[in-house]
Parts: sequence; C-alpha cells; structure tokens
Amino acid sequence: MNSNIPHQKIKDFERKQYIVSGLFLILLMAISILFNSLHLQSVAEEHTRFLSRLIKIGDFREASLILQQARLSSFTKIEYRSNLPGKSFVIPTKAEIFNETGFWHHFSHNTIQVNVESGLSSYHSDEIIYEYNRFGLLGYAVLIWVILNLVSIPQTRFLKRRLIKEFNHELELEKKVAKSEIAQQVRHNLRTPLAALLRIPGKLPATVAKDRELLEIIITQIQDLISKLDDRPSSKLGENLETDIYSSIEQAKREMNTIIPQSVEFKFEIDDIVASALVKHIPFELRSILGNLLTNSLQAMNSKGKILIQVKDLASEISISVSDNGCGIKPENLPKIFDRHFSEGKVSGSGIGLSHAKENIEAWGGTINVESVLGVGTTIIVRLPISDRAPWYLPRLKFNSESKIYVLDDQVSGRALWKLKFDDTQLLKQTKFLSQGVELVSEQGEIANDPDKCTLLFDYDLGAEDTGLKWLQEMPSAATRCLVTGHFDNDEIKTACTEHGFYLVPKSQIAEIPLVIKQ
Repeated sequence: MNSNIPHQKIKDFERKQYIVSGLFLILLMAISILFNSLHLQSVAEEHTRFLSRLIKIGDFREASLILQQARLSSFTKIEYRSNLPGKSFVIPTKAEIFNETGFWHHFSHNTIQVNVESGLSSYHSDEIIYEYNRFGLLGYAVLIWVILNLVSIPQTRFLKRRLIKEFNHELELEKKVAKSEIAQQVRHNLRTPLAALLRIPGKLPATVAKDRELLEIIITQIQDLISKLDDRPSSKLGENLETDIYSSIEQAKREMNTIIPQSVEFKFEIDDIVASALVKHIPFELRSILGNLLTNSLQAMNSKGKILIQVKDLASEISISVSDNGCGIKPENLPKIFDRHFSEGKVSGSGIGLSHAKENIEAWGGTINVESVLGVGTTIIVRLPISDRAPWYLPRLKFNSESKIYVLDDQVSGRALWKLKFDDTQLLKQTKFLSQGVELVSEQGEIANDPDKCTLLFDYDLGAEDTGLKWLQEMPSAATRCLVTGHFDNDEIKTACTEHGFYLVPKSQIAEIPLVIKQ
C-alpha cells in the first residue's frame, strides 16, 4: 500500500475546498450587491412617494427632514433636481464643493433616479437622484464567509488527521500480519529439525561433555529465536481458533515423548472427560507453548529428574500443570518471569517463551501462573475456560422410581462397575444386566412401551464384531441412549454419537458421573 496516496487525496480535497470557498465568496459578494441595490431601490421609491405628497401640500420643511434622514440611514448623497429656479439642492451641501469623480468612486457607487410628482412644475420633470455605495453589504457577505470557513476548515483538518491516523494504523497492522505469517511459517519449518536436535545431547557420551554443552547452548539460542518470532498484534491471537483441545493435547504428548531423554521420569496424565471440553485455542500455538514448558523443565534439572504434566477438567475450565523437581527459580525473579526480555538462564530455569505463552493464553481468555521453590522444583499452571461441551457429553444421570436401566457389557468387570455405581440405592433393583446383544431381543418390547423411562448403558465393544453402537441405533430415540467405552477419543465414534443423538461415556468416568435420583 502506497503511503502517499491518502496524503495526495487529502491535498487534492483541500485544494478543491479552497476553490469552492473562493467561488462561494464571489457568490456571496454578488448576492450582497444585488440585494443592496434592490433594497435601496425600494427605499428610494418609497421615500420619493412620501416626499411627493409632502411637496403637494407645501410642507417643504418636513420633506427636507425626510431627505436628511434617508441620506443618513441609506445613501451617501441625495440630489433634488428641478427645472424651477432655486428649487434644486444637494444633501450634504459639501457635495456641491467636492466633486468626487474618481474611478473608484464611480466604480463603488451607483445612483437611483426617481421622478417626483410635485405639482410645482407643469412638466412634472422634478427628480431625486439617490447615490449609494453598491458594496454597502459586502462586509456582511465576507463575515458570513469567514464564519463558514471557521466551521468547515477545522473540521476538514480534523478529518485529515483522523484519516491519516487510521490509515497508518491499518498499514501497521498489515505489516505486522505479514510479518506474523512469515514468522509462523519459519517456526513451523524449524520445529521438526529442532525436535531432532533436542534428542541429540542426551545421547552423547560423557567424553564429549564440552561438545554437548555447546550443542545445548545452540539449541537454547534457537529456541529463544523461535519464541521471539511472534510479534503479531494481540487482536490477531484470538483469530483462527479451534475448540478440540483434547486432540491438541494428545498431539503435544506424542511430540514430547520423542524428545524426553531416558534419564528423565516423565508422566503425562489427562482426564478422559477432557475430551468433551470445547476450549478456544490455536492448536499449533498450544503445542508450542507446552513444548517450551517441557524444555524449561529439562533445562532446570539438567536432563535428570522427574516431570509430571497433568491435564484436569475443573468443570468450568481446563487446568494444565507442568511440574519438575529441578533447581527452581529465585524468589526475586518470580515477578519478572513473564517479562518479554527477561532470561535467567537454563541453570535456574528461566522458561524461554513464557512471555509468548502468556500473550497467547490471555488472548484465549485464560491465565498462566508459576509456583516455584528454590532447590525443590517449579510448577507452571495454565488455565483455559471451557466455552462449551461436545454434543455427546453426559453431565449427569437422572432417575426416578419408575426408571428402567439396561446395562449391556460383555465383560464382568464392566457390569461390576455399574453395580458398584448403583450400590446402596434402589437403582440396583431397577437395573437389568446383559452380557450379549442378543439378550436385548427379549427386552425390546418393554423398552419400546416406555422408552422415556429407559436408560440404556451399552458398552461399545461386545466381541465378535458386535457393538453397542449398532444396538443403540435400534433403540427408540425417546430413551436415554449412552455408549460406554474406552474408545471415547475415536473420531468416528464421536461423530456417530453426535449424528444419532447418543451420549458418550468414557469407562473411566463411570464412578465420576453424578446420579440424580428423584422420588
């Protein structure tokens, strides 16, 4: 975008405004001259008619006063001309002495001649000549023009500043977006070779300790450069969001497993129910953030120790914690840990990219905090709000005294889980436990009679290519149909449950699902 274009357009507009303003001034001047002429013509004729009546009755003194008043209020000179000797006169009298016949006088003044019916002359040839300044109202025209300019020109200048400011802002955003796209591509291209590089130091023998240390320094510098590539406007960090955070975390877990050295005890725990949470985030950014947090932990413990990553569903938000038993962070450095240019070095666990992580996480509506004890370890906690749940999510099971429950599972342990769930309640008496799909044939009639009272809890894998998904499709839609499986993260199963209106219950969540029992 050419930055000179708006400036040139504004200059052209201002030039046109000056031309229009000049033409408008000329128009106002012409109108003032015309209006002045018409107005004084009317005044002169009115005075002459009145004087004619006074002269007819012989009241010359009153006529003279009228003429004096007219001259003072509207005219520069009034001349009474008569063919009768001694009847002609001029007001003011000095006009008879000073004969102003210069060019400017003739240009700026005009006269109005009006005949007088006085009755003093048989030829009725008496007349009054009124001389006036044709530019008498010109000052008012200029005043109006000045007022209009005082109003319009500042507004134009204000609009000019505003347009230039908005244009510069948009230009800056375009530059940042273009830079961001390049940075994103560079980060993407560097991530794979960097992951390979991270595995090398841990495999080098102790005999090349100096070379290993040099390689670690180089890797750290590359990570630092990658983390600084992202200079996008924060308004852009909230765009292109996805919500399937479980898939993003699983992908991050697979990437992390490739770079963990054998000397580190690494655990990555994810609550199965997280699969139902819809959380706004950018997948590759979240994976990059978790990768940076893991790298920080590895550096803090010098690639020896324990790292635990836990992802928990807290009902309203997802909590991701990365804990290590490394050297920790000095207390005085904790308030500065998220500063863009702060770096404490890998020995004390600085956390490369934490400012980048904070910027993204806050753009997604979340928070990031650090807890650290020097010599004990560090925990980074990321919390992201849950915006919604998947359509197949089952928040609770509702029953009453008329409810009919059908549990279909080919494994004894699966049926035992539900027996423990319903133990110490009347629900156990209202539950039928089935081990094979064919046993449902005899129950279908009863289910069809009162489907709204039936809750169907079918395992997915029933053996011999039989599935609970197939049997649920044959059940009436008015029933509460739930597919219970360990394959809750299978995309095909999730899609099928969404399409058919089934609930999906991870087997690990059976003990956690709340029961609501109404009498």
